[in-house]
Amino acid sequence: MTLDTRIFVLGKVEPHEVFRFCRDLLGAADRHAFSDRQDTTWREGESFVEPGNPWTISNNPGQGLPAWLMLYYRPDEPLRTPEQAAEHDMDCNLPESGDYVEEWGPCDGERHRRACWLTVSFDTAYGYRDERGYGCGDLHAEYIAKLGQWLDERRVRWEWMNEFTGEVHTGYSRLIDLASGGFEASAWFRTSVLPVIQAETGGTR
Repeated sequence: MTLDTRIFVLGKVEPHEVFRFCRDLLGAADRHAFSDRQDTTWREGESFVEPGNPWTISNNPGQGLPAWLMLYYRPDEPLRTPEQAAEHDMDCNLPESGDYVEEWGPCDGERHRRACWLTVSFDTAYGYRDERGYGCGDLHAEYIAKLGQWLDERRVRWEWMNEFTGEVHTGYSRLIDLASGGFEASAWFRTSVLPVIQAETGGTR
C-alpha cells in the first residue's frame, strides 16, 4: 500500500519547471529516467491517443527514489477547467472501492476531480522510513511545504489533498495531520514552516 499525496496547482505555471523542482526535492539525478508523453485512451480492448488527452511527466518507478513523482498537465492550457470539473463522468458516483453500489445515489459533485492548471502526485510506500526518522506522511508534508513555498514566491495559488482523509486544504497549517512527528520535530520545520503556520492561524496551531 502507498500514500498518494496530490498537490493541485491552480495558477498558470510551466509544468516542466515544476517537475524539475520536484525531482530536485526527491534527490533525482541525470541517471534517474523519466517519461513525458500524452495519455492513452482505452476503449474496447484497444489503446490509442486522442488529441484532447492530457499529458503525464513521470519518473520511472523502481529507481530507489523516496517517492514516485507524477505530474499531470496539458500544454499551454489548464489540466481541468471549472466547467470540466463540474461535469459528471462514469466514475464520479462510485465509492472509493470502485465497486458499483446502486444505493450510492446520484452524484453531488463531491467526488469530481479538482479544477487546476496541473496536478503533482507523490506516491510512497506506507512502510517508508528514512535516516531522519521520517515516515511517508512526514516526507510528503516536507514536499508539500517546499513546493508550496516555491509556488508562493511566484504568486501561484495551490491546494493539497490528504489521502488519509480525502480532505483538500490550502496553506500549511493542516500539514501536521499528515505528518507522524519527524517532520514536526525537525529544525527545518520549526524555522521555515512553523512561522508560516502561526501566521495563518493567528499564532495558534
